Amino acid sequence: MAKTHDVEDRRLRRKTAAFRLKHDVGKALRWSAPEERESDAAALRQRLVADLLPPASGGSATPDVLESFFEWKKEEGHLFDAGDPDLATIGRAVDRIAAARPLLLSLEGSSLSSLFALDDVCLEASRACTAFYRRVAVEDGPEIVRPLGWRGGGA
Repeated sequence: MAKTHDVEDRRLRRKTAAFRLKHDVGKALRWSAPEERESDAAALRQRLVADLLPPASGGSATPDVLESFFEWKKEEGHLFDAGDPDLATIGRAVDRIAAARPLLLSLEGSSLSSLFALDDVCLEASRACTAFYRRVAVEDGPEIVRPLGWRGGGA
């Protein structure tokens, strides 16, 4: 019976970890995004600053979304295949976001097209987080597996 519990524990840990990534990273990347993207550079920059920069840098991202990703990877990443395509997409996007964040602080440093590109990367990463969670939730099956007719309790 211990083996069944180990499988169930691992399944639940993986689903919980995938949900945490979807929530703490995927949702945070697009926290204040409107239905239709801003066409004004100042408004788009303001939203990206709020979503991607921690308060110390002028944003409102608490906790820092990139730190959340690296913390998740350190704590939960071992539960998943290192070559997972969704995780690879998220990792590449996080690298691109990290490289672009300093430009958000400079009014001259980012054109409307570069802001659109950054927003597209955030959207791509957010969608990859959701796809990853959905896949893990479906492929791993239900959290608890019991034989048909099992009622629990003692003998």
